Amino acid sequence: MALSYLQTFPFNITQPAIDVFFGSKQDDGQIAGITWWQTANGYTAIALHDAWSHRSTNTGQLDELVSKVQNGTEDCINDYNDDSMWWAMGLLELYEVTQDVQHLTVVEAIWSHVVPYMISPGQIIINSVDMAGGVLWTDLSNETQVNSITTGLFSELSARLSTQTEDAYARNLLLEYAILSMDWIYRCRYIADDFLVLDHIDIQTGETFDANYTYNTGQAIAASIAIYDAVGKNDTAGSSSSSAVMQMYLDQACLMAMYSMNRTNWVDRDGTLTERDAYPRLGGDPLSAWQDDDAVGFKAILLRNLVKLYKILKRDGIDVGLQDEIVEFVQHQFWSLQDRDTNGHGQYGPWWAGPMDVVTSHSQLAALDVMAAIHAVM
Repeated sequence: MALSYLQTFPFNITQPAIDVFFGSKQDDGQIAGITWWQTANGYTAIALHDAWSHRSTNTGQLDELVSKVQNGTEDCINDYNDDSMWWAMGLLELYEVTQDVQHLTVVEAIWSHVVPYMISPGQIIINSVDMAGGVLWTDLSNETQVNSITTGLFSELSARLSTQTEDAYARNLLLEYAILSMDWIYRCRYIADDFLVLDHIDIQTGETFDANYTYNTGQAIAASIAIYDAVGKNDTAGSSSSSAVMQMYLDQACLMAMYSMNRTNWVDRDGTLTERDAYPRLGGDPLSAWQDDDAVGFKAILLRNLVKLYKILKRDGIDVGLQDEIVEFVQHQFWSLQDRDTNGHGQYGPWWAGPMDVVTSHSQLAALDVMAAIHAVM
C-alpha cells in the first residue's frame, strides 16, 4: 500500500483536485460559480498540470470544454482584453501539450484582436512620460484604463508567439511588441527599489492607482522570462547585445521573484502565500469564504509564474540558490494545503494557511496552480 502510494505521489493528490473542479462543468464549457476569466485560469492550471506531470490525463476533457466555449464565444474574445488573453494563455499551454494547431490559431486570433489597443510611441504622453506599449483594459471606445495585468499578458503572449513562427519579420515584430509593452510596465508601473509592479493608470486624468496585487508582479515575471527566452531563441549567434537584453530581463524577473516570496503583506511568517489584503481583504468588511472575488486567484498566478522562472533557471543552469528557494516555496504551499486547507477528498477551501472552510469553485480554482506547481519541482 505504502509503495503504491509513493509511486503515484503527488498525482494521487493533484488529480482528484482537478476532478472536483471538472465536476462543476456546464454545457457551455464553463465552470459553474466562477467568472469567464477564472474559468480560463482554471483550464490553464490544468494544462500546466498535464505538461509538468508529463501526462495527458486531462487534455481530452480540456479540448472538449474549450470547443464548447468557442462555440458560444468566437475565439474566446470578449470586451475585456485581459479576459481574452487569459484564454489565450490557457490555449497556448494546451497547444504546448497537444500540439493541436487549432489552439494556436485561436491564440493568434486573440493577439490580433488585442494589438490595436496597444498604445503607439508618441500617441499618449502623461506628465512627460510616453505611454507607449501600455495596453488598454478593454476594447470599448471610451476605455481610459491602462493596467499592468493586461499589458503584462500582452507582453508574454507576444514573446511566446514569436517563438512559434518561422517568418523572421513576424518574429521580430512580435518580440518588439513584447519588449515595448514590458518596458511600459518598467517605466510607468514599477517600483524599482521594491521590485514591485503597481496596478494601473487612467490615461484621461493621469491618475495612478497603486494597488500592489500579487498577480501584477507575477505576470511581469512571466513576461520578463518570456522575453529572455525569445531573445535567446531569436539570436542563435549569441550576440553581445542580445545577451545584455536577456540578462536585464532575467535579472529583473529573479529580483521580483525573490522579493515576492518574502513580502510580508503577501506571505505569512511561516512562509504561506496568503495575500490577505486582497482576499479576504483585511479590515473594514472582509469577504466570507463563500464569496467569490477576482482576488482569490491572484496569488495562484504568482505561484504559476514563479514556477515558469524556476524551469528556465533549471534549464539554463542559472542561480541554483533561487531555484532551491522556489522549490521550497512551492512545496510549502502544497503541504500547507494538505495539512490545513482540505477535507481530504480533493476539495480545498480559500485559505491556504487554514482553517479549512467551505469548498467553492473559486477556492478550488485557486488550489489548481498549487497542484500543477508541485509536479514542476519534484
